Amino acid sequence: MTALSEQDYQQILTFLHVLYTPDSLKNLQAYLTSTVPKLVAADTLGCCAFDFTQAQLLEGTPLPRISAEHARDVSNQYLTEHPLVSHYLGTWDWRAYKLSDFVSEQQLHRMEGVYQQFLRPMGMEEQLTLTLPHEDPNIVDAVTLLRSERSFTERDCSILNLLQPHLVQARQTAQVFSQLHQENQQLQSSLNAAGSIVISKEGRIQLMTRKAEQWLRQYFPVKHWGQSLPEHLQRWVSYQQSLFSRNETPAKTRLPLKVEQDGRQLTARFVADPTQDQYLLLLEEQQQPKLSLEDFELLGLSKREAEVLYWVAKGKENLEIAELLCVGVTTVRKHLEHIYQKLGVKTRASAVVEALKRLGMLNCE
Repeated sequence: MTALSEQDYQQILTFLHVLYTPDSLKNLQAYLTSTVPKLVAADTLGCCAFDFTQAQLLEGTPLPRISAEHARDVSNQYLTEHPLVSHYLGTWDWRAYKLSDFVSEQQLHRMEGVYQQFLRPMGMEEQLTLTLPHEDPNIVDAVTLLRSERSFTERDCSILNLLQPHLVQARQTAQVFSQLHQENQQLQSSLNAAGSIVISKEGRIQLMTRKAEQWLRQYFPVKHWGQSLPEHLQRWVSYQQSLFSRNETPAKTRLPLKVEQDGRQLTARFVADPTQDQYLLLLEEQQQPKLSLEDFELLGLSKREAEVLYWVAKGKENLEIAELLCVGVTTVRKHLEHIYQKLGVKTRASAVVEALKRLGMLNCE
């Protein structure tokens, strides 16, 4: 390997220091395009990926004076004509090479794809390429530098060879960063859609999405609550926290709070991790469920008992229910006794509350 100067090594160290920063990893191709030519002078630089099994270009950065479509078409048609591609396929040698390492100037100018269709339209005469091994052995990433004259040196190749393992690692890290960023965006989108509030162990609001704030103001109309939850919601949260402190069963703590307003229903779910000092409230709004006779029959009531309880829930008295069902008041009372027995309650109001609770339409916690 050609000896490098102290200045070369200093520039490489500076390049690597910035390479592994989050901003550079997030925009890796942009960073390479703007900074590698400062280490190895070039008229232009491109990053691309090839699939050798399909003999086609998978992606590539824009190049001067030729369109992305033209670059892709030329690459796909003449890929195997390229001396570097033939060399890699024959040796799997990933070091940096110049076109002049394989062909003379006259030989290059006779190449229809590499020169006439690709280099010449850009006014370029030489190409220096560093390939980066990929997890898939059939795919190759490449960093390509172009010059208008055949003047790349062994020093230039040595610098790229020193960068290679770092570029491979940076590419892998950038892929992980990209995946984490996408997952974070999906999570944030889901939390915003549902409405989310992060609260501290002491009940202070630490984070709240816009959707959650909108629903709180709609369903708990108070002028100002600062960093605290509205009083009714805070009482419910405190109760949920107490269940955890008493080691209550998870099923009980998962019961949501439901608040109804103007035909809509806001559902709040409490999520806690005993190892953490904060809690999460997930809010969701939906159309308020409508009662039906079939709903009450799901509770094990007979059809006639379901009809009686349905009208009780609508606020009808026994005499009105008797007239609606064309039966006597005594019959209505008898049905109510059976309903109380099946639901384990003793009054009309408690029967309605218990039924709605069992149907998941009411939470009295």
